[in-house]
Amino acid sequence: MGMKIKILLTISVMFCWMGVSAQTRQWGVQDGLPTGEVRQIIALPNHQMLVNCEGVFCISNGAGFTVVPCDRRKAYMLEHYADSVGYGHQWQGDSLLWLRDFYRIYLFDMRTRSFRYDIEGRLSSLGKFTPSPETVNDWQGGTWTGTLGNGITYTPPRRQRAELLEDDPLIGIARGAAELNVRLADGRQLQRRGLNRIGYFLPDVNRFDPLNEHLPQLNGYRNIVGACTLAEPWVVLYTQNGACLLDTKADTLAAFKPAESIGEYSDKYNCMLLDAKGNLWIGTQNGLFLIHNSQFIIHNSQIEIDCERVTGLANNCIRSLVMDAQGNIWAGTACGISRITPAMINYGEGDGIPAVSMMERAACLTDDGRLVFVHHSSAATVFHPEWLNDDINPQAPVLTLLQVNGYNEVFVQDAGLTLPYNKNYLTFQFSSLNYAHPLHVRYRYCLCGLEDEWHTADETIGIAEADYKALPPGEYVFEAQAASADGDWSEALTVSVTILPPWWLTWWAKTLYALLLCAFIAFSLTLYLKKKKAALVRENDNRVNHLFEMREEARHQFADNTNVDPKKIGVNPEEEVLVAKLLKAIEAHIADEDYGVEQLASDVALSRTNLYGKLRNMLGISPADFIRNVRLKRAAQILTDNPTLSINEVSVLVGFSTPRNFSTQFKKMFGVLPSDYRSSKE
Repeated sequence: MGMKIKILLTISVMFCWMGVSAQTRQWGVQDGLPTGEVRQIIALPNHQMLVNCEGVFCISNGAGFTVVPCDRRKAYMLEHYADSVGYGHQWQGDSLLWLRDFYRIYLFDMRTRSFRYDIEGRLSSLGKFTPSPETVNDWQGGTWTGTLGNGITYTPPRRQRAELLEDDPLIGIARGAAELNVRLADGRQLQRRGLNRIGYFLPDVNRFDPLNEHLPQLNGYRNIVGACTLAEPWVVLYTQNGACLLDTKADTLAAFKPAESIGEYSDKYNCMLLDAKGNLWIGTQNGLFLIHNSQFIIHNSQIEIDCERVTGLANNCIRSLVMDAQGNIWAGTACGISRITPAMINYGEGDGIPAVSMMERAACLTDDGRLVFVHHSSAATVFHPEWLNDDINPQAPVLTLLQVNGYNEVFVQDAGLTLPYNKNYLTFQFSSLNYAHPLHVRYRYCLCGLEDEWHTADETIGIAEADYKALPPGEYVFEAQAASADGDWSEALTVSVTILPPWWLTWWAKTLYALLLCAFIAFSLTLYLKKKKAALVRENDNRVNHLFEMREEARHQFADNTNVDPKKIGVNPEEEVLVAKLLKAIEAHIADEDYGVEQLASDVALSRTNLYGKLRNMLGISPADFIRNVRLKRAAQILTDNPTLSINEVSVLVGFSTPRNFSTQFKKMFGVLPSDYRSSKE
């Protein structure tokens, strides 16, 4: 009895040692440290860890470490070797960190996460350095211990972890779940005998009735792996080379429609599970598939089934599926265990889940709520789901790296970033700095000003990145959030970014363009108006010249012709009307020697002055001359048309008081005496 107790105590100690060692992790050169000699570790206010690797400084980024450039030549050189005091540090405010090693003093600016070199003028205000401890706790309670050649030993905060069992009865129970043994409502059991021989076992008579004889299609399947009950009487039979539906009452087979879309990835089925909501989960050699509402498969077998492929799994080879007491789905894969619902979590060594291949369908839920997954190595992982799901909500992400056009940029997270137009390829690297359980954190991000929707980050372990190429000029705000698998999203990391436009698109350039455009428009308008004015001047000159020509022609017509035609004297309708009125008025009083300018102006409804101006403009003569000339032209017509009338009679008819005056004025106009004029016309 004492020996058994000793053996049990020894096994318990071994399991405890295995649990502790599984939690401990070594960070070394493979994680970004330049060397394994870590002499100093400082926890920064934003939860990053600053590490001194024998004079080379590194900062944690959530997944590993990034070297912080430091020009050691500009650091303050100590006068004497400081072996007696060793490594130390001192905070000045909440942003400046003084660091000391054996030879130098360094000044680290927490805001920009870079080193400063304005040291000597500040040293007088410093007190004593605090010795840097060998062991430092992070914000989650994890322990960081520097070593002299093996990097950093990290021990996450303790919590209940999954157990590793060997030779335990639970393993046999879980393995029994892998057997094809489906109990039907009528008491029969659907069982497999051999690789592809299937039938009904009747417990009451201890008899097995095979189905292969009258369902020869079953012989086409290489290995019938298992069966999953849908709604009575339907059962899904899944194999290593396909699946089908079995009607357990009519003993007939029907096509399993989802196999058409699943076959694109794999036709080797490893497991199936019908959850409490009636959804069918299908695990294959290359992916996990979900069919919402499995009743649709039965009643709509001729319609294409919407089969969703589940993404986000650490390994797509699904070995087993099991539902916990809360109705959440878990999957054993070829490399560990993942929780599928309510949110995807891939568990690893930090959770006590070994990255080993699980056995097909060898998983079960125990009466006390534990989940059992059997390994191919005959061991088993056992845990209560709540042991793995007690993560605290992560903090808001920290911007751990900013690259501009592929080069690292020194930045202040709370300050804005202003860049020229040709530096518009940005890479944001961010992390919630969950050192204990980085696999349990999910991230999303958005660049406000460019997009309106959140993007799920394709994070590596503990860190995520977002790339934006060829950003147009403008103002943007990059936002990123983190959340645990079941938790709410954290506060957002925000980074303001302004991409300046090129000089030819700046406001002053646009103002200059506007001024130049206005000047061009003004110049063009001036030129147009100038040309228009010149054209108008030419047109006016042409009109004036034409008018002069018409005036000259009208005067010749009036002077040369005895027959006065208003259309040939007037150059426009208005003048033609006036001439017609004048001629009519004079003709009406042509024999009246007293008819003068005053009467004529009154007859045509014009003032003496207006009449004078119009006649002077048309014919270049006064109204009195116009009346005399009309009288003489009328006399010339009478002399020609009435040869029997004497000269004296003609003079009286046209309003001359004496024949002498008539003859004088006639000769002035026509160049001959009235008698000679008559003789020339005969």
